[in-house]
Amino acid sequence: NLTGELGWETNVTATYNKNKIKDLNSAVPYYINQINNSYVTMLAKDYPINAFYGYVTDGLFQNQAEVDAHAVQPGAEPGDIRFRDLNNDGVINDSDRIMVGSPNPDFAGGWNNTFEWKGLNLNVFFTYSYGADIYAQWMTGPTRMGNYQGLLQEWCDNRWTGPGSTDAYPRAVYSYHGNNSKSSTYYLQDG
Repeated sequence: NLTGELGWETNVTATYNKNKIKDLNSAVPYYINQINNSYVTMLAKDYPINAFYGYVTDGLFQNQAEVDAHAVQPGAEPGDIRFRDLNNDGVINDSDRIMVGSPNPDFAGGWNNTFEWKGLNLNVFFTYSYGADIYAQWMTGPTRMGNYQGLLQEWCDNRWTGPGSTDAYPRAVYSYHGNNSKSSTYYLQDG
């Protein structure tokens, strides 16, 4: 970019990433990265590597009538995350879990700048990526009070405490088990 007493050089890189598993030597997917008794990623034919696997969420149960009217979701109580019955069999189970996202960015790259002046050298490097999903595992902790993980003040102050109180943060429970810590789109964020 510049030569002389002040020098400036720029390098730009860009990559495009698209992958799909063509064969696993098994018709059954491999489920990996178990968190809180729920698998988060999978390896399966025709899906991206380490695709996020989970339930599709549909808000929170606000009262017992909603729990009773919904497909049977074992252990569900008012204030819990509600999952969609994707196969319409009336029961929420592993058959309702699908690929919900990919940790692989659509594209990524970097921009490197080198500045030189009187024998001094300064390198500045920026990286970027776009299109990846992030499974926010750290968020599964705030739904459990009394756990070794911290409870965020925002979650504590705004958690579900009764019908109509919120549709954003589930009730706090003292357990690793239950609906609120299962792998789902609730914990999936745009990377």
